Amino acid sequence: MTHNAAAPSRKPRRRGLLAPFVILAIVAVGWSVGWLWLRGQAEQRMDATAVSLKSRGYDLSWETRTFSGYPFRMDVRLVNARVAEPSGWAVRAPELNGEANAYDIGHWVIVAPRGVVMTRPINGDVEITGQALRASFAGFDRYPPRISVEGANLVFTPVAGAAPFPLLSTAGLQLHVRPGPDDQGAIFFEAKGAKARFTGLMGRIAADRTADLIWDSKVSRISALHGASWSDAVSDWSKAGGALTVQQGKLNAGEALLDAKSGALTVDEDGRLQGALDVTVREIPSSGQSLKSPEAAAAAVAQALGRDPTLSATLKFEKGRTRLGLFDTGPAPRVY
Repeated sequence: MTHNAAAPSRKPRRRGLLAPFVILAIVAVGWSVGWLWLRGQAEQRMDATAVSLKSRGYDLSWETRTFSGYPFRMDVRLVNARVAEPSGWAVRAPELNGEANAYDIGHWVIVAPRGVVMTRPINGDVEITGQALRASFAGFDRYPPRISVEGANLVFTPVAGAAPFPLLSTAGLQLHVRPGPDDQGAIFFEAKGAKARFTGLMGRIAADRTADLIWDSKVSRISALHGASWSDAVSDWSKAGGALTVQQGKLNAGEALLDAKSGALTVDEDGRLQGALDVTVREIPSSGQSLKSPEAAAAAVAQALGRDPTLSATLKFEKGRTRLGLFDTGPAPRVY
């Protein structure tokens, strides 16, 4: 009996083994080309934004610009960057590191590792340094854009010749600006563990204690807040009927308290606040601090008698002065 010879085995096909690697290579090449295209788009958008802002009186400039972050992020490093708006407010930074997702280059997160210098239109420059300082920007097609700023252990130092800055330092800081409907803008500010240099009633509340601050407000007629200078911008905004509606304003320093729950404020022709706020005040003099106001004396007497030293009153800004109930507490805050 004869046996048939075994059929020769087929050689394994390498096509199936190589296919995943070929697909991966095609995807990698496509993604690389896409990332380079997005980088070009980011460069063009930044350049176009800078030109557009300059035509409207703003300034967005830098000394050098470097892109990185391949493959999933779009990172940019700016050296000696500057952002300024027509009324005179500006921020300069020796170094800014920005990051955006490759699929959303209209939303940037910016970190200032060496701090920034903030320019105030009237009062001069303030150096801001600290453990961390970052911001996010989005929605540049609306006014105001969406802006968020966060900081940790910040120190505020006015440069030589500049006016004092209300804040000396903060353990934590948040600032959020949002566009709203009907030509409105929203502003939320919070500072925790702050050392401050306030004047008037706020100065007496804070004294030399560590304070927490909250300011939550809405700005109407926000589109009118434009001008060749800060005073022109605020003046034009006021003439257009702009007002600041306070949702909450709170200064808490130990047991001392100033809490504004509601009210509307505008700016008079001299650049000072005018309007009224419903407030709660609890003024607790520090050890060795003299009673410099009638309301402080009244609070001290109430406290000595075992009564609640908290007062509810109307805080009025009128004719350049600040009045708490019947008491004149000093000049009204100046906006410009």
